[in-house]
Amino acid sequence: MTKPLEFITIYPKINVYRNVFNDVDDFLEKAKKLHPWEQWYTFGNMISLGEDFLKFEKFPTRDEFINSRNWQIDESNLNQKINKELCKEVGEIFYDVTSHFLSMHPDTSLPNYTKQAASINKYIEGSDGISENYSMNYHTDFVQPEKEMPGNKFGITTTFYLNDNYENGEICFTVNNEFISHKPKKGDVIVFPSKEPYYHGVRKSFGNDRYMIRCFWQFEYDGSKEWLDNEKKYGKELWSKMEEDRIKQERFEKQIDAESVHHFLGRDNNKYL
Repeated sequence: MTKPLEFITIYPKINVYRNVFNDVDDFLEKAKKLHPWEQWYTFGNMISLGEDFLKFEKFPTRDEFINSRNWQIDESNLNQKINKELCKEVGEIFYDVTSHFLSMHPDTSLPNYTKQAASINKYIEGSDGISENYSMNYHTDFVQPEKEMPGNKFGITTTFYLNDNYENGEICFTVNNEFISHKPKKGDVIVFPSKEPYYHGVRKSFGNDRYMIRCFWQFEYDGSKEWLDNEKKYGKELWSKMEEDRIKQERFEKQIDAESVHHFLGRDNNKYL
């Protein structure tokens, strides 16, 4: 990081960083040239910024992070060269903003740190979304019903916004019965904890496709003693089936309906819309 980071805090532990890209318009134009784009659920399309899986026992120094990011590419392949260039810039921004975020909020530190490839995601203008007003329902990136299970867990969410020439498209939070809405400006990078109570959803956008990047710090979890004991008690196959049924039910019970939040805000708190 060569200059102090510019940021605003829109809610405790939700930071929006600005002016961190070298040239966000140029970045987006290069991103559009990448291929192949793949289907991104029902939201639109996505493409991965390929890099090695990164793993650290503790939060790395900047040099440790940068030096661990190795690419094996064909230098004559323009697609691979663009991917590497964009991946490098995203990685450096990701490190700088999350390092700053953790310095502000040491209680959000993770037991270890892993990072998979970032992805560029495109919400297609006019797509159906999940409801009348929302592209994405309220959720936490840390999957709450799976918290006792072994595996990689989401710890810190980082979202980059590459354009703002569209209508609506706000990221909206419901946190401890408070509601926050942020209309991203191009170049904004928002950082917040992946776990409860930071439920967030995304409003539909109109007029143009909306481009963003998703990137996370995750952590490896061995599983709780109770969960591992039950796996031994019931056997892996049966316990896996029991957990699958439980997770489906708990996800349904914890779901926050986006339209209910939307209409509540529209009635009582229009400033957020």
